[in-house]
Amino acid sequence: RARFCARGLARAPFRQAGDRGRARSRRRAVKVLLLHAFPFDERMWEGYEGVAPRLYGRGESIDGWAQQLAAEHDGPLAVVGASMGGYCAQRLLAHADVRALVLVGARAEPDPPERLPGRDETIALLWEEGVEALWGRQRPALFPEDADEGAVARAREIALEQSAEELATAVAAMRDRPDSTGLVRETEAKVLVARGEHDPFLSGDEAEALAASARNGRSHTFSGSGHLPSFERPEEFRLVVEEFLAGV
Repeated sequence: RARFCARGLARAPFRQAGDRGRARSRRRAVKVLLLHAFPFDERMWEGYEGVAPRLYGRGESIDGWAQQLAAEHDGPLAVVGASMGGYCAQRLLAHADVRALVLVGARAEPDPPERLPGRDETIALLWEEGVEALWGRQRPALFPEDADEGAVARAREIALEQSAEELATAVAAMRDRPDSTGLVRETEAKVLVARGEHDPFLSGDEAEALAASARNGRSHTFSGSGHLPSFERPEEFRLVVEEFLAGV
């Protein structure tokens, strides 16, 4: 079974039915790929089993990131992508054997024209004022006011260790990402579209519509959570995703 071994942690495994008993001898195990959100890195998946690659340093094309990941991870995949990681996860549908897709706080459409100046402002902020200024601006949108202080502190710690240059490149990649609605609509993979109840970036109606557009899709809302339920509701998040991946 593929494992995410950062700091030796594996507190919350995503068990895969393909890894159990006789199923192991009948088919190749499905690898769980965990794709991180912005402005964090692979450490946001501490405690979850799976392979958690770093997305930074792969250029300015999210589709290019997906092509690189497909080359690095052959065989059947179950892909869990949070926010920015969800954009990349959708592009993997075009390049890899994806059996299950979990999108967390991620839409399939590209940025609308009115969103583009905000992306450019974020890039300028990173270059001119650095990552701490970015965190100060984004924290209210990422976590509700009553979010667990420990979760917020860990998220801040990870964010502030990132390179402003790498984050700026990632923002450009998100700004220029292609439309993935057709990939989600046509995939044979199981699709789960998840969001936090207080996520300002993806509404409940949008999540339900995206799930309904898939051939085998469903949606889930994490009550009380913001944009990052894997940080705020780790046990519930694990159980929801584990149940969804059962039988893959």
